[in-house]
Amino acid sequence: MFKPVVVDAESVKTQAQALPTEVVNNIFKVMHGFYGNLFLSKYATGEVDAQGADAGIVSARQIWAHGLREFNPGTVKAALAQCMREHPKFPPSLPEFVALCAANKPREVYRPAQPALEMSQGLKSAYSARAREINERYAQRAIDRKTGYVELPLSLDGLKAAIANAVATAGGDEVKELRRLDLMFAKAVPA
Repeated sequence: MFKPVVVDAESVKTQAQALPTEVVNNIFKVMHGFYGNLFLSKYATGEVDAQGADAGIVSARQIWAHGLREFNPGTVKAALAQCMREHPKFPPSLPEFVALCAANKPREVYRPAQPALEMSQGLKSAYSARAREINERYAQRAIDRKTGYVELPLSLDGLKAAIANAVATAGGDEVKELRRLDLMFAKAVPA
């Protein structure tokens, strides 16, 4: 089954916005500084517009602004720094520079999807109480394991096991002590 795609006017507007003109102008300045006229000659047409700028370079700046629209200025700056290592002799084309920007783009961390329905406060409280109970039970088990605590039955056999455990902990022979206790209690109880 296909997943529904939700598109709102804000997401369309933000995706279509080109990179700011000043950022693109800075890219062209840096590239001209790195590669000289070799970079600008790729786009120059010789046609001059009303402001005295080359029409090809103006057009290239607009295309680069649109092509780099998904990257923030920090990512573009990092890609420019990497440009000297990756392209030492010849300036990169727009697709090559986009690839550098994509490599320098900060990675997005995993964010779980928001639940479609919110849990009621009562249900949240019930889940929290149950989680606290489970945590307390596991914490008590850890303490019992660490201290050597063992739950014994409340009977004569439980008393014998406790005495044997105490003798074993003191370094004595618990089997011998259990036999002694069995004989002692066997004589005490008439048959």
